[in-house]
Amino acid sequence: MKLKKVWMSEDTGKKSHYGVRTIGGVLGIAALMVLLILGGVLLTFYLNLPREVTSLGLVCAVTFLAVILALRLGRSALRDATVFFLTQDDRLYAMDARLLIPQGRSLTGQMEGAARIQNYLRRLSQSPHIPAGATEILKVERLKENASHYAIVCQARHPNRNTTLFTCFVVKGLPDEDLLLRELERRQSWQSDLEPAANHNPLGILVSGLVLSGFAALCVLSHPAVGRLPQAIYFPCLGAAFLSVFFLVYFIIRQRRGE
Repeated sequence: MKLKKVWMSEDTGKKSHYGVRTIGGVLGIAALMVLLILGGVLLTFYLNLPREVTSLGLVCAVTFLAVILALRLGRSALRDATVFFLTQDDRLYAMDARLLIPQGRSLTGQMEGAARIQNYLRRLSQSPHIPAGATEILKVERLKENASHYAIVCQARHPNRNTTLFTCFVVKGLPDEDLLLRELERRQSWQSDLEPAANHNPLGILVSGLVLSGFAALCVLSHPAVGRLPQAIYFPCLGAAFLSVFFLVYFIIRQRRGE
């Protein structure tokens, strides 16, 4: 099929540095976290600060920073790995190179996989074509704008010819982004605009948040340092609170994706 337009990030279009940026970013975040923790511990001893409170604050602050940096790195990787294709006969395809290139679970496997993705994106930019593993976007059900990206829920035909609901992302800052959004809006289903599907995610977020708050309160009250409730319920409540976090994150992700 002849291509009419290809949308890829500036980094991918020039000379992809996906592997260097991804693996370097992961190692950089890990090194920064270690340095911050070591620096915080040394500062605690040097200033003779309360160790328990300071350690808790240090862990929370470092974890929060790591999550923020990891999300930014993830968006960058998503932007560079995702490519959209428009053919001369008005068919729109989306491809995430990370789904086409196998990656191991070990650090070595991840590094090798990132390097293969980088080489693949470089070849694709030099000779644009629709890969065999690309997904054809048939009809857009929902298009949701977020602060950093657009989440598109659509009916798509996968390489195995099955048609299912599929969610893809357009990270803001993509060259000719407005033209791509226009093509997606052209394929938007008018039925979904007139009769939007019921959104149960806010209720799930509310219930999960309340459950998490309740178990967190029980953990505090049953902690040995407080002792208002029997200590025997501390670890069961801690486990339940940890489990409720997964449900809370799940519903938040679905809400941001517009699913």
